[in-house]
Amino acid sequence: MRYLMAHDLGTSGNKAVLYNTRGEAVAQASANYPTHYPFGNAAQQDPEDWWAAFCKTCQELLAQTGCAPGDILALSFSAQMNACLPVDRQGQPLRPAMIWADQRADEQAERLSQELGRDRVYQITGQRLSASSGISKMAWFREHEPALYLQTAAFLQPKDYLISRLTGQLVSDYSDASHLACLDINALAWSDEVLMASGVDKARLPRLLPSTAVAGRLRPDAARACGLLAGTPVVTGGGDGPCATAGAGLSSPGQSYCCLGTSAWIASLLARPYLDPQARTFNLVYLDGRQVMALGATQAAGLSLSWAVDTLFSEFDDKSQVYARLEEHLDQVPAGSADLLFLPYLLGERSPWWNAQASGSFLGLHPGHGRSHLLRAVLEGVGLNLKLVQDALEEGNAVEQLTMIGGGARNRAWLQILADIWQKELPVPRQLQTATSLGAMLCAGVGAGVFDSLEAARHLNPVAELIRPNQEHAEVYQRALARFTRVYHALNAADYQQR
Repeated sequence: MRYLMAHDLGTSGNKAVLYNTRGEAVAQASANYPTHYPFGNAAQQDPEDWWAAFCKTCQELLAQTGCAPGDILALSFSAQMNACLPVDRQGQPLRPAMIWADQRADEQAERLSQELGRDRVYQITGQRLSASSGISKMAWFREHEPALYLQTAAFLQPKDYLISRLTGQLVSDYSDASHLACLDINALAWSDEVLMASGVDKARLPRLLPSTAVAGRLRPDAARACGLLAGTPVVTGGGDGPCATAGAGLSSPGQSYCCLGTSAWIASLLARPYLDPQARTFNLVYLDGRQVMALGATQAAGLSLSWAVDTLFSEFDDKSQVYARLEEHLDQVPAGSADLLFLPYLLGERSPWWNAQASGSFLGLHPGHGRSHLLRAVLEGVGLNLKLVQDALEEGNAVEQLTMIGGGARNRAWLQILADIWQKELPVPRQLQTATSLGAMLCAGVGAGVFDSLEAARHLNPVAELIRPNQEHAEVYQRALARFTRVYHALNAADYQQR
């Protein structure tokens, strides 16, 4: 038996999955690592922790299955995006990695927006410029640690660092590069205009490869550390969002999906970038390097649900009891939660408002509301905000169905609420929580010649269930959406949401 190995290098840890050549998962392993917060809004990780987690999970997969290292045809990655890790010519990190959650580069983002204009950056890159943007972090590093900047051979993303450690190659892929706000999303090349305005040297950015390209082969020293065979092909892979898109089974322009996790996003696969006139959405290059994902993200989806369960059902030490009876609680409350609204802005919000200062709110409370009303309102509030994201995307492309993936998609009662709010059919594939790993496996499989193309995902992750909307609830949720939007603007104008 031959195998493909996928590593999903997330924010909290690395999840590794071993697949056979039929695309079936045969073993899983995970290893966590910490995020460090040295000051204020800084968020860093130690690349050595990534490497240790990678080696540990490789060894665990081999031990679980008894698989011989020579049976691994190829390995690849999906990973957290928008980091900033400067390395020298030998691939040695020059400092800890600033991860996506790091917000220290606000001044650099503002300066670049004044120099070039946020609209111009959006037009070139398809990205909304912010402190989270990779280009902002690179500019911060150049200004605050200039001696180390001069030693920098390449700015890498988390998966790129592991590729460098495994193969000696300083490379990245187009999907990861497209989130940094310095890639020309139409030309698929680093933007001279953005880089010049930022002060970051183009020579310090990595060579770009397709996500399905073999970046290199496993070096003997790396092979000894992780337990794999020297010479094993290492395929470039992609960012976690684009890998999830492939794992959800999307392959053609016009297809859409929602990933419902701690946060959530809705994405549509398109032939060309969609530049929203209000810049409510952004764009990422898909794994095939030809198509583009237009998407919008909400900060607190599953997070809002877990907060509500922890807060409203505090007497339960074992919260799994609450989740098991969630549908029972929701069925006690009519659609619209008896006019109770919840704004799910526990962590500010990205799409559609891009307001980091927004805060969560319940509106319309009266004595007849119980905790089941509040619980349903929370799930509806997440759905209403995602409906605004969906509406923004539909101005550029019709959304017929939304394939559902992510841990939240296990909750059928929530899916029915979403279908009713969105008035869309929701296909639910067999693999919900491993779609991102499946996308990384597809990259490895195409790179190794096991699969002809990424379209193999359609057969590897078939639809297990179809959730249909209840049209009787359409009018209730149309009214709720109008109130939801009015309430947000009213609270924002009153500065009530400012932290």
